[in-house]
Amino acid sequence: MAGEQLLNMINSRGGKQSDYTDLVYGRVISAEPLKIQLSNQIILTESFLVLSKYVTKYKLKGKLTVKSHTDTIDKITGNRPTLTEDVEFEVDETLKVGDWVSMIRADGGQQFYVFEREPQND
Repeated sequence: MAGEQLLNMINSRGGKQSDYTDLVYGRVISAEPLKIQLSNQIILTESFLVLSKYVTKYKLKGKLTVKSHTDTIDKITGNRPTLTEDVEFEVDETLKVGDWVSMIRADGGQQFYVFEREPQND
């Protein structure tokens, strides 16, 4: 019942199939400036792309804990206490030439949200 109602709402909107949001795939052909090839005829430039955090450089914050343990250096043995330290890591998931990407084509096809990358394997 709910599925039929949703289908009726979509059909009542009208328009062509290409007017709706789609999941599409492309390949990075240039990193600077960023260009993604969607098909043989379509190359997307930065003005059409919105990048998720997971295809850029970003920082993670957290705590690093080293539990107490016994350690031996040369012939000296001792106990080390538990240490906890705040740390920040930089993760570099910047897109590179040859990466395959998954994108969501926004309504109308004027914006593409790049949400995932697959590293080059060749």
